[in-house]
Amino acid sequence: MKAGMVLCGLAAVVLVAACNSKPPDPVEKGRMVYITNCVVCHNPNPNLPGSQGPAIAGSSQVLLEARLLHLTYPPGYTPKWKTHAMRAFPQLKNQIGDLYAFLVAAKQQPDPPQSTPKDSLSQH
Repeated sequence: MKAGMVLCGLAAVVLVAACNSKPPDPVEKGRMVYITNCVVCHNPNPNLPGSQGPAIAGSSQVLLEARLLHLTYPPGYTPKWKTHAMRAFPQLKNQIGDLYAFLVAAKQQPDPPQSTPKDSLSQH
């Protein structure tokens, strides 16, 4: 009987905790899309250029759709870099709005100081 009551109490606590948790907002979902798919080539901070891709904070949703789905650019857009290393990400079609929300929010954040490998060595 005690074990049954403990299990019921535990189940109630789990249910209440699940009801109080909010689903991630579009910015957080977009951050997860960015971390999972983009940081391989772009900087973890989208305000800074990456090893193979430019800074993309503040990119328009039209640009994201063109690049991610079709590997094209919107009419009149001038690319920041002339490389052709990017591949299409058609699986992100339904997440472009979230990625856009994250990149807009990231653009509004102040840029952190840039460090160089030399800086990190001198801190030790």
